[in-house]
Amino acid sequence: MQPSSRHPQYIFPPNAGTPQVREFGSKVAAAFSVHPQLGEMLHHRGFTTLDQVNDYLYPQLSMLPSPDSMKDMDKAVACILATLRGRQPILIHGDYDVDGITATALLLSFFREIGCKATCYIPNRLEESYGLSEGSIDKLIAKAGGEKTQGGVLISVDCGITAVHEVAYAQELGLRVVITDHHEPQKELPRAEAILNPKQKNCHFPFTELAGVGVAFFLVIALRKALVAAGLLPIGTLPNLKKHLDLVALGTVADVVPLVGVNRILVKAGLEVLSLKSRLGILSLCECCGIADHQILSDDIAFKLAPRINAAGRLGNPQAGVRLLVADTLEQARCLAQELDRMNSERKQLELGILEAVKECCRKQVDEGAHGLVVYEKNCHPGVSGIIASRVTELFCRPVIIFTDDYQLGKSAYLKGSGRSVAGVNLFQTLERCSEWIDQFGGHAMAAGLTIKKSNFANFSIEFNKINASSSAFSQQDKGVIIDYHCQDKELLGQGFFQSLQLMQPFGEGNPEPIFLLSGEHLLHSREVKGHLVFQVRANRCLFPGIGFRLADSGQNFNKPVDLVFRLKRSWFKGVGRDQIQALRIITV
Repeated sequence: MQPSSRHPQYIFPPNAGTPQVREFGSKVAAAFSVHPQLGEMLHHRGFTTLDQVNDYLYPQLSMLPSPDSMKDMDKAVACILATLRGRQPILIHGDYDVDGITATALLLSFFREIGCKATCYIPNRLEESYGLSEGSIDKLIAKAGGEKTQGGVLISVDCGITAVHEVAYAQELGLRVVITDHHEPQKELPRAEAILNPKQKNCHFPFTELAGVGVAFFLVIALRKALVAAGLLPIGTLPNLKKHLDLVALGTVADVVPLVGVNRILVKAGLEVLSLKSRLGILSLCECCGIADHQILSDDIAFKLAPRINAAGRLGNPQAGVRLLVADTLEQARCLAQELDRMNSERKQLELGILEAVKECCRKQVDEGAHGLVVYEKNCHPGVSGIIASRVTELFCRPVIIFTDDYQLGKSAYLKGSGRSVAGVNLFQTLERCSEWIDQFGGHAMAAGLTIKKSNFANFSIEFNKINASSSAFSQQDKGVIIDYHCQDKELLGQGFFQSLQLMQPFGEGNPEPIFLLSGEHLLHSREVKGHLVFQVRANRCLFPGIGFRLADSGQNFNKPVDLVFRLKRSWFKGVGRDQIQALRIITV
């Protein structure tokens, strides 16, 4: 049955259903024992050879590139080895989001394993500026023992690429500096002893989209190899780096970097480690989230684990997140997990208190034709501006900047902003083009932070909208719903296809979860449960469960045939998994 003509146009893959696509699907099915429809969807996503499909479906850690191909890796390793040989202090400076917290925990855990004490510091986002600052460097030095740190090394994680003056300040205090970062470099780079960032010029690392924790992980790989070569780490005492991939998966998924290439390899393996829950902090956090008894997927990171870790940084206590991830007793881990859970509840309340006002402001801008949304909300807690930006970006499918007062820089003369973007719009490049009105900024394609003078707010807003209005990314968004596969029958609603579909995990930025369409479908036994629509679909002589979050009050008559736009999900109850339809849109035919 064809989709309803009364619904705005569906967007199907341009070559869907052609003999070429069906032939490719059959080849994939024969080669990998999966459903041919999976092969067809992969063809729609640009796969044209079985080797490409193999690398995608079955990524292996052996496929990771050598860390030696990353610019300055040899310098970074030499600097840290010299510090270890001289028994000088190692100082780790992190960032207050999940990426920075996991990267900090990764380095702390590694140095602990090789018998070397390291000291870490992460700024309080409510009292200090982002990344390296003279104040945060002073606090890190004081925490590590003051003047005794001279000759030591400061390793930044998930920050530092723009810290030109701050790196010079640390060097004046007698520290060597190794920067590990993944944010976009600007014209002038710090004169650190080494800079690890695959986005910098003349870096031959074959993948540029690592998260900060990913860069830190490649440093650890190179360090372990060098320690063995130098005779400082006997082979029998080699740290198991795979067990740290749970941290890499957490930070990578949370930072919304593309889950393709190297990131896909790291996250796929990291999810396996996460599912073991061998890290006490992870186990305790999973207990708080109610997911301790099942396999961990990228959705669990994005919607359950990461928000709780992020809450620590958002409310000014990022060290609690680090302590949780390196906890060595279950009692300590459970106490910290409960504290993060409490902070996340507090974060939700702060968010609810301001979200509706921000949504209303964005709705007015959209009605007026805006393509880039900029909001100043005086009462917005600075710790939740980023997550509110994420919420309204999802709602309006436009890049969003949320500003609030930045009292750190002088009595409301400045505004601090958090921005999120949509696929196809590089937020960092957009901000570069608005730089006339910005005091400082940093970030990457999908997320960024910035500071502007309050007097520049109007001009910045105009320029931000103007640049986004010229983007071609919006031409597709207004045409309709993007469909990965139109189910002409319901044969896909079976366990075999679900198992095939799971091979496409992990889903996320760059590897979106497939969206399906059933046309003229009858929803059976539909009812409302707490504002959500619960229903069943008859398929393969069975009743298949479905849920539509926040769809129960849409005012539609679900007793009539509908076009059902949905994802196929795996849900869990008391440790037992089941396959389920998650309705995204339901359109009466």
